[in-house]
Amino acid sequence: VSATATGSLVNTATVAPPGGITDPTPGNNTATDTDTLSPTADLSITKTDGVTTAVPGSGVTYTIVATNAGPSAVTGATVADTFPATLTGVTWSCVAAGGGSCTASGSGNLSDTVNLPAGATATYTVTATVSATATGSLVNTATVAPPVGIIDPTPGNNTATDTDTLSPTADLSITKT
Repeated sequence: VSATATGSLVNTATVAPPGGITDPTPGNNTATDTDTLSPTADLSITKTDGVTTAVPGSGVTYTIVATNAGPSAVTGATVADTFPATLTGVTWSCVAAGGGSCTASGSGNLSDTVNLPAGATATYTVTATVSATATGSLVNTATVAPPVGIIDPTPGNNTATDTDTLSPTADLSITKT
């Protein structure tokens, strides 16, 4: 069954006697099988900035990868990331592979509609600055969600969180004359 098929799969078989033979019950010479198609795709997402500690006032770069392990193609999945207020100047870009598609770039929170055939990926690169007054931890989560009508058999891998301990650093100096 094609990975992009939707609706129902209808298949009919017939049998006909050769010339000169009479079939006394021709009404049973055709049989039809109808199956409702249930598109299924294992969507997943990963997110990392490659570090476990961030310095307030410095930049951070996240890599977010949404993947479709199939078997069905997905048209209209949503990739989302609501960035914490401690991140400013957020910009992002996306490159799709494997026949997928995504919005090329944007700024602020991420809410993108992607098309991911089986085996395709959408890779986002997000850059931002950590607020100079931020304290505690920087926690950021990205999600991927299938559109209505697509079954995801393993929804537990549709969310990814990156956590960094914030480590304030300051170069203090003093002079006295």
